[in-house]
Amino acid sequence: MSRRAAYALFAFALISLSLNLSACSEPPIKERHQAEDAVAAARAADAAIYAPEPLQAAEAALVKYDEAAASRDYRQALSFAIDARDKAYEAAKQAGNEKAAARSRAEKLSADVEALMKTANARLAGTGGPKLAPAAADRVRTTLRNATGVLQETRALVQRQDYRGAALRLAPIADEFRRELGMNEPTPGRRGR
Repeated sequence: MSRRAAYALFAFALISLSLNLSACSEPPIKERHQAEDAVAAARAADAAIYAPEPLQAAEAALVKYDEAAASRDYRQALSFAIDARDKAYEAAKQAGNEKAAARSRAEKLSADVEALMKTANARLAGTGGPKLAPAAADRVRTTLRNATGVLQETRALVQRQDYRGAALRLAPIADEFRRELGMNEPTPGRRGR
């Protein structure tokens, strides 16, 4: 190999090394901002309630990004920023799915409680099945009063999009009606999540 070729190869290697070093000489700010935006979107999708684990993982990856950037390990920082973004996207998607399922459960339980209230009123009137014994009738009347209040509370919870809270309030009332009316089937949508 000639000296000229050796110098050219050496110069090319220095330029390549310089380009590689300059590519990693600054923290990946753009990716950090993308990750922050994805985490904010996940929070807005109620991931803290419906998908806390992937949201916490995304937030932890952002903390690791900051640590890696502070120690000037920009490749690792880039990896953490991408990981945070991906986990935040996962949290938002999972939150959307869980929230829709919780809403469906709350709506089902609300309809179930309203139907049970009609059945209870019919049984109290003696038109919807066997007449209730006096003690059972008193318990059913108490449950009816409680159910009216619970339905009002759960409508407010649904307005605030607290579907889990609504389902948790409705399920015990449905169970109480079933018990007092002698119905043995389990309450649909009993799961509180």
